[in-house]
Amino acid sequence: MVKKLISILVVGALASLASIAMAGTSPQTGVNGSFHDITYLGATIGSYKQDDYQRVCIFCHTPHNAQANTGGVPAPLWNHTISTVNLTPYTWAAPANLPISFNADPLVGPSRLCMSCHDGVTAVDSHGPDAGVGTAQGNNNGTTPLTSPGRYIDNLSVTHPVGFLYQDALNARPGELSDPSKTFLASVPSGANAASNDTHSRSTFTPGTKKISDTLYGGYLTCASCHDVHNTNNAKNQASLSNPGFTPNYFVWAPEQNSALCLSCHVK
Repeated sequence: MVKKLISILVVGALASLASIAMAGTSPQTGVNGSFHDITYLGATIGSYKQDDYQRVCIFCHTPHNAQANTGGVPAPLWNHTISTVNLTPYTWAAPANLPISFNADPLVGPSRLCMSCHDGVTAVDSHGPDAGVGTAQGNNNGTTPLTSPGRYIDNLSVTHPVGFLYQDALNARPGELSDPSKTFLASVPSGANAASNDTHSRSTFTPGTKKISDTLYGGYLTCASCHDVHNTNNAKNQASLSNPGFTPNYFVWAPEQNSALCLSCHVK
């Protein structure tokens, strides 16, 4: 009886721990416990130095003594080292895309903030005093760049292009892109015909609530045009076919299933 009770307690405890560990990594559960919670990652993975006071937002934002000059980067109360790397820009391969020009800084807007962790060079756990600001935010010795395969970008020429005006692309490729007033797609059934996807009104496609225009920075497509960094309104994906116990969370505005994310903008 005692052994049975112990087994029940152990199983219950493990289930509780599993639910706690996975809660924040799921979509729409907030930044706490997500893969953008550096303190959480430091405690569970051990490769990042945690914040002294176990804070979460502090790795990017601070209420006091924020960086006063970020070189024009839209950084609200920014508390992290800004990436200064210059990456190889994307080059249009299709002749029809040549009228679409890039900003002088292809990492315009929030993209450079994203690269403050995802450039493979800047320390992910570098914030507060280590970001060159005041001394009240903590005492971290940020030394660990993000070098996990697939989680950093050191060459913009092999990624989806960012830093161009969406309207330029819309003009250059009429009928091939959704109007920015349309929403991201909540779902696309398998085998659905993507023709006329710009209407977002056909019965086989389910529209979401987030407008494409809401994710553009001054009209520019940036990293935040696909990714919800705070893990609040992003898409819920289905479990992996090869690993049913794993449900990926890529912080994206539309599901990966049947390429709903791609088809939200591209009419294919």
